[in-house]
Amino acid sequence: MIRALLLICLTAFAATAQAQTPKDTEPAQTDFLEDAKKYVMEFPRDRAKLTLNEKSLMNWTNPIRQQERGAIYVWTHEGRPLAIGSLFTYGYDGKIYTKHELHSLAPGPLRASYNGTLGWTPKEPGVEWTDFKGENAQQPGSTRTARLLQMRQLARNFRAELYDPKEQRTELRLAPRPLYDYSAPKAGVLDGVLLSFVVATDPEVLMLLEAYDEDRSGQRVTGFRYGFARFHYWHVAAFDGDRKVWEATLDKSHEQNQLGDRENISKIYNSFHPTPRK
Repeated sequence: MIRALLLICLTAFAATAQAQTPKDTEPAQTDFLEDAKKYVMEFPRDRAKLTLNEKSLMNWTNPIRQQERGAIYVWTHEGRPLAIGSLFTYGYDGKIYTKHELHSLAPGPLRASYNGTLGWTPKEPGVEWTDFKGENAQQPGSTRTARLLQMRQLARNFRAELYDPKEQRTELRLAPRPLYDYSAPKAGVLDGVLLSFVVATDPEVLMLLEAYDEDRSGQRVTGFRYGFARFHYWHVAAFDGDRKVWEATLDKSHEQNQLGDRENISKIYNSFHPTPRK
């Protein structure tokens, strides 16, 4: 009887201790969605509000770095993704903190408020597009299935790297499935995919590929194009084989950045704590 009572007490103690660990104080994925809903994203050029895709593109974890975990959401306009955000938690000094990182994918300025506070006003286009040329130049297939296959094959030529503040290099892994696929006829996009290069399942570099059919100076032009976006404030780079095709340098101003800080509010990438870190 005494052993049985002792076992019950130890089990109850273990359960209580487990319930008090930082992991169980982290927000659930539904809490990340509630945070995403607090954003009002606007595309001033069309005087339009962006639409939040309420289904997260990915729920990710990164046990290698401060037990990070989060969810990724995208905001669209007329079918095309114009903003993407990763809402996540991390552990530091025995506490759990929440952080948001946003990147513009828009062809012009955006304006975003969070819970009624103006928090992000990127001024420049979020992605610098490059047409595939030479041996990689090809005409988009006649069907969506064919175009998606073409983009998957084109993506295999690329790789990405992450460098910590001491410039120690990590080779990122191209996730096998796109985060998101779309079409936006009004923008001249037949089909597009949003891909990710990851550590564990944590996206650090994003790659966009589009099959386009658009008017350029009165001429109809078709083909494929690509662009990159950072999803970390550390130094990141992308390569086509051994040739560097894109780079974003270390920006330590994002370490302690708060919602609405003037230094970063107008950057195309903004990583910040939505509430004051105590």
